[in-house]
This record gives sequence, structure tokens and C-alpha cells, in this order.
Amino acid sequence: MRKSLVPPVIGALLLSAVAIVGGAAPVSAATSAPTQGVTATTIRVGIPYVDLAAVRQFGITLNQGSFPDAYDAVIANLNASGGINGRRIVPYLVAVNPVGTGPAITACTQLSEDDSVFVAINPQQADCFLQQHHVPTISGTFQDAPSSSGTPNFTLVPPPTAYDPVQLSVLAHQGDFKGKKVGLFAGQETDGAELTVVQSSLKSLGVHVVQSAVDGAPQDDEVATNQQAALIAQRFQQAGVNEVVAVGTGATVWPESLQANQSSYLPPWIATSESSLETSVLGASIQPKYLQNVLTTSPVPSNYALWHTPAVQACDRVVRKAYPSLEITPPTNPLMGSDQTFYAVEAACLNIDLFATIAKAAGKNLTESSFAHAGYALRNAAIPGSGVPVSFAPGRAYPLGPVYLVTFDKAKNVLQFADSPATK
Repeated sequence: MRKSLVPPVIGALLLSAVAIVGGAAPVSAATSAPTQGVTATTIRVGIPYVDLAAVRQFGITLNQGSFPDAYDAVIANLNASGGINGRRIVPYLVAVNPVGTGPAITACTQLSEDDSVFVAINPQQADCFLQQHHVPTISGTFQDAPSSSGTPNFTLVPPPTAYDPVQLSVLAHQGDFKGKKVGLFAGQETDGAELTVVQSSLKSLGVHVVQSAVDGAPQDDEVATNQQAALIAQRFQQAGVNEVVAVGTGATVWPESLQANQSSYLPPWIATSESSLETSVLGASIQPKYLQNVLTTSPVPSNYALWHTPAVQACDRVVRKAYPSLEITPPTNPLMGSDQTFYAVEAACLNIDLFATIAKAAGKNLTESSFAHAGYALRNAAIPGSGVPVSFAPGRAYPLGPVYLVTFDKAKNVLQFADSPATK
């Protein structure tokens, strides 16, 4: 789900109502020109939300609730409480067909150029906002690597190349590599940068890596992909590999190819990308025996844990009061089924309040510069979306803190998140 069509709930972020321990003081900055999307009384916020109705024709039955209703209710409630330093949020919502990249880029152009928004919430093509239009984003996602633009994308989900050393260190600390001969498997050529980071991290941890391989078959050639994966698995087995680390898209390609090849070589394996692994699990296309030996991690708690934080529960009451007939089904533990109508409420609540927290800290003189400085200055922030206090840093718009272990429950055919972060 996360890679192909829809953003995960673990991309949802923090609440402004939650106190920031040692948080950022208001940031002042000289203003040489008017800031796009900001007036003395308003802030324009762009919300390009995923339109799942556009993919019903493909048999996609996933229901994530009403994003317009959820965002409108949360924003109206914030405005009724004084808005952000006296300014009220003016939302600009655009439904985006999740098939291909064109609709997301069109939405970016509309929101940035026509609507002149100050910030974009959870865009699927964050690069367009950040690089082409210098519009900050909250919980933005990227087609490939994160943008190198100086405009920030504030999120609780670190890029893989930053998160991998942290999660691998945790796994090594708890003994998951002890006595293992490790093989590294990257699902496609675009995983190359992450593979290099994983190789370096494991070397520094003293892990015995005996083989590294990339499935270089064309991404759209399933037969060739599976054939090459079979050759790699054969080499791994011959080299005595008794644990596989599936890097990036390898978390999807590895179990899919094992099943396609009806492989009897089923060593324990680690997925560096929980979101890629979730694609296979939620798709229910992989037999449990090809997933039962997997271990992965996440930098944020499960949907169930997020939903039951006091902040999200408060938002749920706000949305239900504004729209009494709206269907909102709480998440199951672990997450199962296509009824995920809780997601719109959870995403609106946490994403809007992350923006509000940073914008309030930026002070009355809200500019792109003051907003960026305020976000980078967050320290020991009590963020419901992470479960534990986290810190950002200058030039780093994400925390490098919690690591939640995630295992596969064979009986239920679901991913099971740990209730608390693993110790480092």
C-alpha cells in the first residue's frame, strides 16, 4: 500500500496541543518581501489528498475516510481557538488520483502557483513543492530520494539512508546478527544508495556480510525479476548465507520471488523498509511461509497506538461532532481489512498540528525562513506520532530516535508492532 498507492498512517505527525519539553522559542527573522500564502490574518495551507475513488475500477476497496471533512473539522476547531498567532488557516484541498505521477504534479502546480499556499500537507510529490516552488511541506513523500532543496519537509519518518544505521544498530544490539552469515539483497538498481549505507553500517557493526546482490532486471518485467532473484538466492545458499537483509524494495521483491520460484531456501530475513514489506502483507498475495521468518522496524508506532493517544482521540471527537453521520471505524490491532476510515481523521489531526506547532514557534513574523528555523529547533518534543520525545536538528527535518520492532504474525497474516521502542 505505501509504495504503490497510498501514504501510510506512520507518515502522520504531531499535535500542537501537546507540550514541547525544551521546545523551540519563537524565531524572529527580517522580512524583505511578503511571504507567499501569509497575510496579517490568514495562512494558506495546501492539502493534496489521495482520491481512492479514482482507483475503484481496479478493484481497490480500501476506504480511508473523508479527508475533506476531517481536515475541515480539525482546521475549523483550531481557528475557533485563535488559529496560529492570531492568523486563521485557510485550507485548499485538492483530490489527487494516485495512479501515476501526473495528477500529483498537477496538484502541486495548482496549489503553489494558482492558490499560492504557504505550506503543503502530506503531498505525494514533495519534490515539486520543495525544489520547483520552495513551498515547505509536512509529511511529504518522494518518488525516489528525498529532495536536496533547502526548503524543509518536516516529518517523523527519516529517509532510509538516515534511518538504516539507527535500526541496524538496534538489531545488532539485540543479537539479531550474532553468528550469522549475511547476504544483502536490493530489489532494484534504485536501491543502490541505500545498499551502500547498509553495507557500511553492517561493516562498522562487525557483521559478517558474505554476499551482496542487486536484482537488476527491469522493474516492469516480473519474469526476469524472479529469474534473477532465483539466481541470487542460489548464490546465497551456496555461500552459506543464513540471514538475508532485504534492502529498500527488496522487502517486497524478496518474498514475492521466493513464492514465484517456490523456493525451499527460506532463511530468516530482515527488511530495512517496513513500508515496502507492508505492501506485500496488506496485498495478501504472499503466502505466510515466505513471510514468517521476517523482522523489520518502524520509526513510528502502529496505527492502533497512534489512534489511542489523547490528542488523536480529541480530534476524533471534534470530527464526529462536526460530521455526526461520517463513517469512522477505529483501527484494529494489528491493522486488518480495507475499512481504514480512521486514517483521514488521524492524518488530519497529526499533520495539521505538526504544522501548527512549528508555525506557532516561528512567531508572529511567519516566513519560510522563520518556519524552517523553528522546526529545526525542536528539542525533546513530546510528539504523539513518535511515542517518545524526539529532537530535530539544524538542517535535519526529522528525528533519529525511536525504533519499533515489527514481526509477522503467521496466524493472522499481519504485521505486529511492538508496544514500545527497542532499547539501543
